[in-house]
Amino acid sequence: MGKFVIYPLHVGDLKRQKSNLAYMKEPGKEIIFPLICWYCTDGARKVMIDTGGTAPDHRWQPYTRRPEQTLEYQLKQLGVKAEEITDVIFTHLHWDHAGNNHLFNNAKFYAQEAELQELAHPSLPIFSGSYDKNTSFPSSVVSLEGECCLMDGIRVITTPGHSPGSQSVIVDTEKGPYVITGDLIALYECYESDPMIVNGIHIDLREYYESLEKVKAVGGQILPGHDEKVLQYFSYPPADEY
Repeated sequence: MGKFVIYPLHVGDLKRQKSNLAYMKEPGKEIIFPLICWYCTDGARKVMIDTGGTAPDHRWQPYTRRPEQTLEYQLKQLGVKAEEITDVIFTHLHWDHAGNNHLFNNAKFYAQEAELQELAHPSLPIFSGSYDKNTSFPSSVVSLEGECCLMDGIRVITTPGHSPGSQSVIVDTEKGPYVITGDLIALYECYESDPMIVNGIHIDLREYYESLEKVKAVGGQILPGHDEKVLQYFSYPPADEY
């Protein structure tokens, strides 16, 4: 095993200024961007990377999630039940990436210790609202300290900057590695620009650019956190590349 197929799951939409995702880029321009989480399988392991946003309420508006965008519905289209998920890996723990943990009662959860600490005690008040104080984990949480291999075919590298404990997930496929970056790289254009563009939410710019260079050094295909272009393919690698 160890060769995964990655499925992007569209689990809601946010309307925000583009500069929220691309720092100082086209200020004042509003865009609608998708909330995306990822289902990965090698035929044996059934893995979620991030769990999408909490149910829409009065917080974090404007935010919408249509009935067909619930995580349960998205997984059902792939013939997968939430209770079958074996592992949940977080790029980070902001509300729109860790909002459906309650669905996965049989999974093991993985997050960087620095991110678990930030969830419990946000260090910067201006960004404390990025975390949902009600975030919980229905089963065991593995606290990670740095880079490690989680299973055959999936490893993580620390990529702080957007948040203290952000990590990028490297997934091996038949066509080489894909790097799921969370909000370190929210849009393809952020990574493709010269110089690269950071997220509008960031806690350390020096660390951020070091993390971008670390991702570049991996040499894999990038899957950004909120780019609608990701959704043009049903899976990665795209089926026509097999």
